[in-house]
Amino acid sequence: MQQLSFPFNNKCYFSICEGKRSYAPVEAEEAVTAAEIYQSLNYRSQHQFRKPLVLHFPGVDQQSAVWFGFSFDVEVILVDAIGIISKTFLMPKRREGDALFVQFFIDCSYAILVPVGFCKKWNIRTQHHSAKLTSFAFLQKQKIS
Repeated sequence: MQQLSFPFNNKCYFSICEGKRSYAPVEAEEAVTAAEIYQSLNYRSQHQFRKPLVLHFPGVDQQSAVWFGFSFDVEVILVDAIGIISKTFLMPKRREGDALFVQFFIDCSYAILVPVGFCKKWNIRTQHHSAKLTSFAFLQKQKIS
C-alpha cells in the first residue's frame, strides 16, 4: 500500500459525555477511507501527532484493518454503535525487530487515537462515558455511496 500524505484532509469534533453532561468539543483529524484508516498514524513522528485521530469505520458489522506500527505510544478509545466508550487501551510503540501488527476492528463505530495521558486527564471510564462525534466528511461519504 502506498504511503498517504498527512495530516489527512478531513477534520471532525468529538465530545466526551457523562450522562447529560458534555465536555467541550475536541478538534480531531479524521480518517474515513480504508487506506487512511489502515495507515492511521504510521510514518509520523510523535511531534507530527498534533491532534487526536478519529478512525471512522464504515459500519459496525464490517471489519476494518488498522496497522499499528507507530513510533510512539498511543491510547486507543473504542466507541460502539450507540456512542458508548466500550474499551480503552494503550498501544505501545513498535520496536525495532517487532513483527507487523494489524488489528481488525468490528462492533465499533470508530476509534479515537489520542496521546498517552488523555484518558486519565478526562477521567474516561469504559461503559460509563460516551462520545459524540460531529463528522462532516463521513456524512458526505455516506451520501455519495
